Amino acid sequence: MTALLFAFSVLLVAQTEVDQVRELDLSGWVALAYENSPAITSADASLMSSEASLTNSESFLWPSLNLSAGASRMWSTMQVPGGEIEDTESNSFSTSLTLSQELLQSAGQNWLYLDAAQLSLKAAEADHRSDILNITMDVINAYYGVLEAVELKKAAEAAHERSFSQLERTEALYEIGAGTTLQLLQVQVQESGDKLTVSRREQGVFTAYSNLFNATGLNRSVNHLLINPRAIIEPLPIESVQDISLDYSENPGLQSASFRARASELQSTAATRAYWPSLRASAGWSWNDNTLDDVSSMFENDGFNAGVNLSWNVFDGFLRESRIKSARASSLISHASLETLENSVSTSIESLSNSLKLDIQYYSDSKLMLEQAQEQYRLSLMSYEMGALPLMDLLDAQSDLSQSEANLVSAEITALTSEASLLIQLGRMPRVGE
Repeated sequence: MTALLFAFSVLLVAQTEVDQVRELDLSGWVALAYENSPAITSADASLMSSEASLTNSESFLWPSLNLSAGASRMWSTMQVPGGEIEDTESNSFSTSLTLSQELLQSAGQNWLYLDAAQLSLKAAEADHRSDILNITMDVINAYYGVLEAVELKKAAEAAHERSFSQLERTEALYEIGAGTTLQLLQVQVQESGDKLTVSRREQGVFTAYSNLFNATGLNRSVNHLLINPRAIIEPLPIESVQDISLDYSENPGLQSASFRARASELQSTAATRAYWPSLRASAGWSWNDNTLDDVSSMFENDGFNAGVNLSWNVFDGFLRESRIKSARASSLISHASLETLENSVSTSIESLSNSLKLDIQYYSDSKLMLEQAQEQYRLSLMSYEMGALPLMDLLDAQSDLSQSEANLVSAEITALTSEASLLIQLGRMPRVGE
């Protein structure tokens, strides 16, 4: 009875562990990355910083209100006629409230800086979108890396199963004297090589999963999450690839560079406005007294003021000229970077488009090659069993089949990652599920 309860407990624990294992498709892993990746947090923080900078640039639109209050006590000693020393004490209380509003700063310099800050925020939003796409691409590469490793392991296991069956058959023939030592050694070498390949593929699966967990920001100890190899999208047909628009105007990196170039132009123009004066209006109320005892007459000693202030920085030790030159240099750098990036994106998209077409074609060819290798192996096995084919030819057909299975897996993964890379470069979200 005790043994029965123990066995039941073991089965229950095993079932619980199986139930905890979750197989996620690509969209599920991308969602995990959006939730856990530190790169997402960094991108959000950068966007928040740009929003704060815009709020800072908008501050001149609102008046500033300043309240101040103070209290002091003074002791003094003085000599009065007759030679006596007289000590005196006095109190002083004051408060003031000042309201000021900037009317015009250096011929509208602040408005230009505000426009530049708005463009900088748009650039930050484009950078944020670019970060999201880059993280998505990292997850896609890691996910398909796991898929490729898993499928290559399956192909290696199938190859090892074939070679092991052949080894058993050859050993049986060798024992009854129907096989040579050379044939046995050849099959043993083949089986040993296939077994070693399986071990390497197992290590490849572990490494690929580690890369996937790193891309999603998860700890590798969370080992109950797996990919779902049954929920894999098919590569696009060549006709659909040819219909993809290569308009790269939505590329977020290019959009960000364009916004920053325009912002640098405005900042350069704003810097030249520093030669002009600034105008500011202010109004205030103030009160001071030497006592707080008489509340009824407390505010009889107050006053009001209002005025307009014009300030003009005539000479500042060439600081203004230095800032103008620096702003112009930043504008030139921004435009040069924009032009360089646009040329790079244009070239990259054309190259990715051509590569994707070739990868799709190779994927189609790989399926045909696999069918040919499967048929060739079937015929070779029949011929060998009838004694019409040498063992080495059968082993070659077996190796060709294993290679064709691996080539098809790699061709499919390459086509899918090339498609995702092209869409990311175009600024579009790639397919993460049907």
